[in-house]
Amino acid sequence: MRLALYCTLTVALAAAVMSGCGGSDGPETVNGCVIEPATSCASVDLSGADLDGADLSRANLSGTNLEGTNLSGANLTGADLSGAQIVDADLSDADLTSANLTNATISGTNLDGATLCGTSRTDGTVDDTSCPESGTTETTTNATSDAEVTSFDVGDLTCETAANVSVTVSWETENATAVEIALDTAQSTGFGPSGSTDLSIPCDGAPHAITITPRSDSGAGVPETKEVSSD
Repeated sequence: MRLALYCTLTVALAAAVMSGCGGSDGPETVNGCVIEPATSCASVDLSGADLDGADLSRANLSGTNLEGTNLSGANLTGADLSGAQIVDADLSDADLTSANLTNATISGTNLDGATLCGTSRTDGTVDDTSCPESGTTETTTNATSDAEVTSFDVGDLTCETAANVSVTVSWETENATAVEIALDTAQSTGFGPSGSTDLSIPCDGAPHAITITPRSDSGAGVPETKEVSSD
């Protein structure tokens, strides 16, 4: 009997350690989202999470559920919150410098003391309400002027019998508040500084160019272009 009880407790303890209940020195994880700078947690459910003071700078939180989430004092500089559900959340004293809130749903949220500088509002316009004054402003402007693409990938294009085929385009940028994406001469706006989207490519046997242009408050950065063949 004692041996069986010992084995049961040993198995339970091992399971707890394997599931993370035994504690860890690594970053916190919520619903599979690693809470750290530049994390990629698009469309993850973080509702009700306590992320007080978390460093989520440059994080991809597009489409994320942040209903009732505590982000007071969080570092969200350069974070992509486009399309996020920010309902009844606490963003008091959070730093939203250069964050992208395009198409986000914001309702009943506490933004007292939040820093808004180069922040893209839900309608895509820029909010500079909390930008530093005088010399500090110049430093911030120079820092955001060098918007650049740091990662740009295009999925495989396989044309068979279909007239058009979708390919996935993903990107990451530095010092950008948004990007513009062009397929040949057709340009689309409203994309966050990092993320992914599907483009419909004509299967007409011709090469097609996909161009990503990063943008900051100071204007457009250097565009990056990749060609795909529709043979």
